[in-house]
Amino acid sequence: MLPVLVTLGLLLLAYLLSGFRQINQWEVALRFTLGKLSGRVAPGLTMFLPGVQELRRIDTRMKNRDLLRQMVITRDNVTTMIDAVVYYRVTDPEKATLAVENYEAAVKDRAKVVLRDVVGETRLDELLAHREEVAAKVRAQVETAVSAWGLHVETIGLQDVQLPPQMQEVLAKVAIAERDRRYVVIKSEADVESAKNFAEAASILSRSPGAMELRRFEALANLSQGNTKVIFDLAKPYDDVRRTAAAIAEASNSEDLSQRRRLPHPGQQEHHVPMDAQAQREAEAIAEAQAVLETEEAERRGRMGSA
Repeated sequence: MLPVLVTLGLLLLAYLLSGFRQINQWEVALRFTLGKLSGRVAPGLTMFLPGVQELRRIDTRMKNRDLLRQMVITRDNVTTMIDAVVYYRVTDPEKATLAVENYEAAVKDRAKVVLRDVVGETRLDELLAHREEVAAKVRAQVETAVSAWGLHVETIGLQDVQLPPQMQEVLAKVAIAERDRRYVVIKSEADVESAKNFAEAASILSRSPGAMELRRFEALANLSQGNTKVIFDLAKPYDDVRRTAAAIAEASNSEDLSQRRRLPHPGQQEHHVPMDAQAQREAEAIAEAQAVLETEEAERRGRMGSA
């Protein structure tokens, strides 16, 4: 009789020990007694009666599940392959256990369906340019459905959008054409800016003969730095100067002759013939041009003598 009691005691002890469970901090355990929910179990060491009671553990941490290779047709009839990921967590363990058989599979299936519907209403250009907006729209619709299951969708991200090879070639050509257009626009703007700078520089140099001569010497110095031999006629630019001086002198002589013709004869009353403003300006310009030509000629002779 004693061995039977000892055996029964050992069996009872083993039965009780098999009913101990450890509940982690990130888990919520639901106790079911004869198939009926009898309450939650706090994290830590707990005990239940095997065969009579059952513990169902629910992980409340954030989970991420991949939605791999979803074939979707966009609004403009382009077939795309989309890789997405969904982040969700359990907010109500009772609903997640009692309202849906497998909440993880339910979330993934619902996200796939909504993803196909939303992308099917979106054009390819919008899908490629506004992935975040499309993903936010998918998340909002999935959240509306899974909230009744005690779940919360944190975010849905579109990891990759793959296009057919023909469509990839078309997009590559469009990108190349866009870059060429931008290059032409930028180059034309640079040409306009360069032309303005050249025009301003030419205007400044035309008002200053000395600056033009320095620029000429600078060009000669740059040419002399290389190994190429350049023959430059220093006297040739002054041929035009001589012709200009001769023209100015002839104009001056003509002006003096016209002045003498207007002078009165002896015995007649002397009349003063005033010059108009334009003639006076022309006379001043001629005098200034003669002075500049004489100065430049003297400088040229000095440089040729020193050479």
